[in-house]
Amino acid sequence: MRITDKMTQTQVLKNIQKNRSELATLQNQAATGKKLQTPSDDPTGAAKVLTNRTEEKNLQQFEKNIFFAKNFLETTESTLGQLADSLIRTKELALQAASDTVGAPQRSMIGSEVEQIKSAILEMSNRRSGERYLFGGFKTQTPPFTKDGEYNGDDGEMKIQNQKGSFVAMNLSGNRVFLGRGVGPDNTYVRPPVDVPEDTAQLQDYKLAEVDREFLNKQEDENYIETRGPASVGRVQTMSQKDPVTGNEGVNIFSLMQSLDVALKTNDKFAIQEALEPLDQALNQVNLMRAEIGGRVNVLNSATEGIHKQTVDNKSITSQIEDADLFETMTQLSKADTTLKGTLETSSRVIGMNLLDFMK
Repeated sequence: MRITDKMTQTQVLKNIQKNRSELATLQNQAATGKKLQTPSDDPTGAAKVLTNRTEEKNLQQFEKNIFFAKNFLETTESTLGQLADSLIRTKELALQAASDTVGAPQRSMIGSEVEQIKSAILEMSNRRSGERYLFGGFKTQTPPFTKDGEYNGDDGEMKIQNQKGSFVAMNLSGNRVFLGRGVGPDNTYVRPPVDVPEDTAQLQDYKLAEVDREFLNKQEDENYIETRGPASVGRVQTMSQKDPVTGNEGVNIFSLMQSLDVALKTNDKFAIQEALEPLDQALNQVNLMRAEIGGRVNVLNSATEGIHKQTVDNKSITSQIEDADLFETMTQLSKADTTLKGTLETSSRVIGMNLLDFMK
């Protein structure tokens, strides 16, 4: 095969370009610490890195959701703790007033303190976390309870996504906490669905189910019978353990406090004694809500731990694919530099030869 000067020059330039390109690539890896510079360097690895980065963004959003929900739930739990303390104090006062040794003046004084406790409970029912009311359901921008204890909110549950495919409710509706609606295993009050719609078809079914649920609950509200409580004046409180029509076991805390207040100020000893058991039921009702809050917080804490572990795993995998081994890179860089110098030295000798060098 005849080797021309043109072929030699082309081969020399090709080798020099190849060595310089390799040297530039290694220099870039050493400067950036990344061996994966473009998707063409490792298409499979690049796809995995992009997937991990997308997953990392999702995990960051999940962590933000959890932080916001935990703050809301912890504020709710703190409020319920104060509510439980208020009910315990009310029970202590009721026990004191139920004694035969206490007269009308003392009961009236106790009634004044119960009235103050009732006002404090009303303030708790309208408490906020930031700009959102805690117990209004979906209606977080308006006070859920009036000064008479009437509920203006709904039973909506605001849910946040704490991990892929998993949602946790971050609120309790005021009608459950303060009015006892939907409390107990045998009640007919229909709770909001647990599952969250994931597509248009499920969303449509969810809306239809919500219409049916609201209709059934409205009928249940119409059947709700409040029987005589202590000193039955004005609004009354269900004193039996279970509503005779709906089977509801919850306690309307506002009605209970109002009835007890009236009983104390009218010196109705028997009505005060009848209020003791409902006070225990009300305290159990609040403790049940606190337990539910605690369960949700535990779920969020567990999700946070899982997010942290998954974040570390993703970063480790991404580092293995994307990051350069500095020792190996510097070794290859030195080798490529030596190769380039050798190529330039030999190239000058080959290109410098011509026929006249041998015609002497």
